[in-house]
Amino acid sequence: MDMLCKMMRTPLVAVLLCVMPICAKLDVDIDQLNAKLLRMLEMRFCYISFVRMSNNKELLIKQKKSNCFRKIVSVVRDCVTAEVAENFGIAHEVDIIPAGTDFPGKPRKDWPATIHTIAPGKMIKAQNSPYNRMNIKQADEGFRRDMLTWMAMHPVLVIMVALDTFMCNHDRHRGNLFYEASTNSFCAIDMDSAFKYNLCALACKNFTKMLDDRRLRLSSKEIRTLVSYKEYLMFLIDKCHPEETIERYNYFAEKAGFVPGSPLYTQKIALELERNRRMIMQSYQDAQRLIPILEKLIKTSKKRLKNPNFL
Repeated sequence: MDMLCKMMRTPLVAVLLCVMPICAKLDVDIDQLNAKLLRMLEMRFCYISFVRMSNNKELLIKQKKSNCFRKIVSVVRDCVTAEVAENFGIAHEVDIIPAGTDFPGKPRKDWPATIHTIAPGKMIKAQNSPYNRMNIKQADEGFRRDMLTWMAMHPVLVIMVALDTFMCNHDRHRGNLFYEASTNSFCAIDMDSAFKYNLCALACKNFTKMLDDRRLRLSSKEIRTLVSYKEYLMFLIDKCHPEETIERYNYFAEKAGFVPGSPLYTQKIALELERNRRMIMQSYQDAQRLIPILEKLIKTSKKRLKNPNFL
């Protein structure tokens, strides 16, 4: 709480007033009698279905088409990352429909699926907005300087990039980021590709290069954006300890049906689950290592801004 109070002095992080403890907010009654299938779409990599629950609330069902071990385990990553993101109020809510459970809009009973609240707005790539050409995808490269330009356009984008770095979500693009023009708000979806690349380690490498580049001169706007990015990372480090994240990961893995003795629990699945757990632990350590690098870069950049001859 002391850290949060300190962070609140920065205007860009005022949204943290709404931060709540990590918890599973979407707890769906998976009795199929309570849901009615409205429509199903077959996408390239998954099936997307819309259902209406008995309380008249419309929800979305997503199930992967491929039996690739990484894609099947994505249901666990989707839930864990959405939980963390929802603490900032910038993502839809996600829960799991277990393997072996029949449910409207879930084509394969023997596989798990995810059930989601509907994201407000439209995906950025499907509308005309100031963010049409935005590129904040960290991929296998990590943080890039040009991302600061986009992050400076909206305070939530700073949170998005910090969250993606922290959760190793490499695949943020204009198709999985929704924007509502009337409220000037964003909503993140589909973070199920997390934990593939250690984005915190890559950020350490990239920011160290920026620090060592004596020709680099960040603008005052870039420095302010970098300060907010650092503060969000500090908040995540303080709030989301790896042991707790792994505990939530294990909860969703068990709920999905990835348990010893299950037909789904193959050697490849077990290895993927363990690889994700190791990434959560390692990336957290690298996130801690990243903070002093950012602090030094910010301090040096301020000096360079005041004195162009400062090396």
